[in-house]
Amino acid sequence: MNSSNPLDILFTPQEIYNAGTRYLEERRRNKDTGIPIGLASLDEDFLPLLPGEVVSVIGRPGNGKTGFMMRWARWRAEQLRQKGETNRVVVYATWEQHVEDLHAFHVAAEAHLNVTDMARGRLNDQDWERVIEVGARRVELPLWFMGHSAERRKRRPHMTVDNVALALDAIEKWNEDKTQIDMVFIDYLQRIRFNAEKVESKTIAISEIFDRLKDGALAFGCPFVVGVQATRDVDSRAEPIPQMEDGQWTSNIEQTSDRVLSVVRPRRYRDEGETFGSVIVRGHCQMLVCILKQKMGIDNRAHWVYFDPAYNRLDELEIRQLEIE
Repeated sequence: MNSSNPLDILFTPQEIYNAGTRYLEERRRNKDTGIPIGLASLDEDFLPLLPGEVVSVIGRPGNGKTGFMMRWARWRAEQLRQKGETNRVVVYATWEQHVEDLHAFHVAAEAHLNVTDMARGRLNDQDWERVIEVGARRVELPLWFMGHSAERRKRRPHMTVDNVALALDAIEKWNEDKTQIDMVFIDYLQRIRFNAEKVESKTIAISEIFDRLKDGALAFGCPFVVGVQATRDVDSRAEPIPQMEDGQWTSNIEQTSDRVLSVVRPRRYRDEGETFGSVIVRGHCQMLVCILKQKMGIDNRAHWVYFDPAYNRLDELEIRQLEIE
């Protein structure tokens, strides 16, 4: 809860020493508790996430931004389940899809079924048994969704920052105040509703929303991963790789984000056999993940990974690591 006492933002030298030492002691005691991406090649350069940090994931539509974030959320929730941390949950908030669609992505990855086939109802009896089996296991996975539902279409409260904060607060109180939020995914920034009558422009509104998401990460003591749509200008470049300044309607992500990643799928821009940079395009599953910013860590690095959107699968790809010029 926010304090009404302005002196609560003032710290004496002694208070700074006390709070700072406790923080560093906690980091020393829990040095292995940060949250990685869960892919060895990326985690060579990507420092594990700490509470209160905000990571922006920038990408153009169709380049795997949602799939990348969804896979990260699923991986982290599975880690918590395996460790028996039943009171920690991962939250995925979506403004773009129904929660039923997100469930389909999860089933596709776990049951190895094509998400397009599922959407079209092309499932035989054996496939359907796998869907039910994965669904039963899903109940035990500490991955919560926040968004609209096709089933609850007549009950659609606005997906505002305020309502998201209220829902996160409700999660923390779910089990007699014992539930902790491990990390939050926001998909995606530019779709978050705002009151157009109270702001001068969409640019200002999006910037203020991002500031509030950073405040939320600090208030709930967990990392926030925020999907950011890149501007259309990226598509016209010789190498259409989103950069930090390419967030649509906002430059605030450059200053406020603790980390910035960008994602691009070459097959969206090149035909089979053509080159993307120095790499020959092979199939639809190549993805380039760039670490554009990382406080206290290495940045300006890029990694090729395998990403299959039909099965929401992210894996290693045997292409060398790159430095971004």
